[in-house]
Amino acid sequence: MEIGTFARHIDQVKRGMSHNPAFIDLRMDLNYSLNFREVRRILEDSGIIPTLHLPSDPCWRPMDFPKEIVPYIDIGAEVGAELVTTHSALSTLFYSDDDIDSFLEWVPLLNDAAKESGMQLAVETLGLYYTELTLLFDLCADMKIALDIGHGQIMATRNRALDVIQSFYDHIAIVNVHDNHGAQMVSKVRDLRQQREVAHEELLVIAREYDEHLPIGKGGIDFAPIFRELKEEGYSGKFLMMCKDPDRFPSERDKFTQIWLEA
Repeated sequence: MEIGTFARHIDQVKRGMSHNPAFIDLRMDLNYSLNFREVRRILEDSGIIPTLHLPSDPCWRPMDFPKEIVPYIDIGAEVGAELVTTHSALSTLFYSDDDIDSFLEWVPLLNDAAKESGMQLAVETLGLYYTELTLLFDLCADMKIALDIGHGQIMATRNRALDVIQSFYDHIAIVNVHDNHGAQMVSKVRDLRQQREVAHEELLVIAREYDEHLPIGKGGIDFAPIFRELKEEGYSGKFLMMCKDPDRFPSERDKFTQIWLEA
């Protein structure tokens, strides 16, 4: 089992290294400031192999995700990353059928670019159902999943991570761990729909509000059954502690370990 933290700027990399993580996820998804040459030197000196989270932008259309981030793939190779994660536009909760089709048209290009750079590509889960993931793996059988437990609770009373584990366990390459009150989005959206139609774009905005990235135990997610399902499948790979404050990594690692052992 590998338990890691994340960093968006060089000071977070340095502080993260002081806590002896198994790996560091270099995140380009928000305002980041990383001198990748310096990052590689720091990580190599400590024998740490990073993962890389590719960028996203609220202004990008679903079809833009793969096209816009292809140029960033080489950064993963530059820092010696073994796994790169990207957002997806596959969910029928948050995107139209046309959006999903456009994303699927371009994602093989992104997957091929990662392979050519010697890295594994993983798609981060957000409201994904069996059908969308099946379509993805029909196109790119060698792609992987970044199973995001926090995202699995968005607009769901039963965490969707459980279904992903049961149906697509062999594709899981990393598990993101953070808490939220995402189940409460169900009643909020239900109330809105009684008043008017709710567009996909509005659902996505509301989902971002509930994607709180809280410390374990500060939200409403029941982690035990998810960890139990992973243990029963024999998962012993990467776990990324994704509380929004990376300086909480030591305490989050301890909380995670306690629940994992008791599950």
